[in-house]
Amino acid sequence: MKKKLNRTHVMGVLCILFSIWVFWQASQIPMKLVSNEPGPRLFPYIAAAGILICSVLSLIFDAPKQEERDSKKKQTYDARYWKRILILTAVCILFGIGMYYIGFWITGMIGVFAFTMLLKDQKKINIVAAVVFSAVLASVCYFGFTRGFNIPLPKGELWSALGIKML
Repeated sequence: MKKKLNRTHVMGVLCILFSIWVFWQASQIPMKLVSNEPGPRLFPYIAAAGILICSVLSLIFDAPKQEERDSKKKQTYDARYWKRILILTAVCILFGIGMYYIGFWITGMIGVFAFTMLLKDQKKINIVAAVVFSAVLASVCYFGFTRGFNIPLPKGELWSALGIKML
């Protein structure tokens, strides 16, 4: 039986090549030695390693499943599909605008919840669990960056105009 190339194979190989490129580009970043600091290469290396690992795992485990799915049905791009793409694009744009006006923390909670609900498709998701997940993920990201890494994230122009000090 001859196996054919499917989109999982193509994306896996492209992501592996991308991760190699990120490793190479990160190695070009000059290292300024600062005691007790990981340095500017650390996060690109972590991201590239994550992409590489996920790509290899996808090629190993998802490619055979993709072949089976492709043989069972053909993808159709109907009006429902394009409507969903437009809604996801609008949510992304609103997320960016929301970060400017109401800040990362609140927008993050709303955005994660919106993306969770939009991407669930036919799956049933508990609303309470989605709200808790959104609040926890946005809070971990916000406080991890602002307190842990000391990287400021947008606090929101609305709160500044109203004289409210955000965390």
